[in-house]
Amino acid sequence: MYTFQIIILYLVATHHGYGEESGGRGADAHSTDVSVGCFSSDSSVMLINGEQNQIDYLQTGDKIFAVDHMKIVPIEMIFMLDKQRSKQAKFYTFITDSGHKISLTGLHLIPTISSNNKMNYIAARQVQLSDQLYVHMNGHIESSSIRNITIEIKKGYFVPLTLTGTILINDVLASCYASAKNHQWARTFMAPFRWYYKLARFVSLDEPFYNYRTAGIHWLIQIIYQLITYIQPSILQIL
Repeated sequence: MYTFQIIILYLVATHHGYGEESGGRGADAHSTDVSVGCFSSDSSVMLINGEQNQIDYLQTGDKIFAVDHMKIVPIEMIFMLDKQRSKQAKFYTFITDSGHKISLTGLHLIPTISSNNKMNYIAARQVQLSDQLYVHMNGHIESSSIRNITIEIKKGYFVPLTLTGTILINDVLASCYASAKNHQWARTFMAPFRWYYKLARFVSLDEPFYNYRTAGIHWLIQIIYQLITYIQPSILQIL
């Protein structure tokens, strides 16, 4: 595992020209090559200054609110794993009794409270009406039952990666990860990205992941997905 993480860290530091060599083309949500979950483009996040910001306007280094050990914390957005303004995708939209709403693609992970009161990160397509979501209310994280689930087609999708691996979307707690079967495993695997980002920011590198492309899956994610598919495909969710 650690050898593989070192390989990924090396790719981050040295292979930033991949997106340019490939013409900046990333796989979209319907690609059979890469499968990354996303949030709908009408989603919003709260900046630490209290302003609500639409997800597609987020930039590397923006300070937003996320959750760490069930506490709301200010954190930086590292880069967009996937961003697409013009393409459509199928979303699972959940509305809670508290009135909170979130839309995710089917393979995106979200923490739920099941009937046995245990927290479990599951794919959006596995969420049921009997589950509860974690929501931000009155400065705290509380639970709220899901009262409605719909499946709809929406235009545009984005997935920001934060230092905690979590994010508050429309004040609903969600994972930054998708396609993997386990949130904690995905967070461990993504550790080299956090290390590199912190190092890059320490030396005042504004865009450490060369996230200049206007659309598509980041070239790093394409490489990682292909490596995992070849090395250990059992850890991935299947479409």
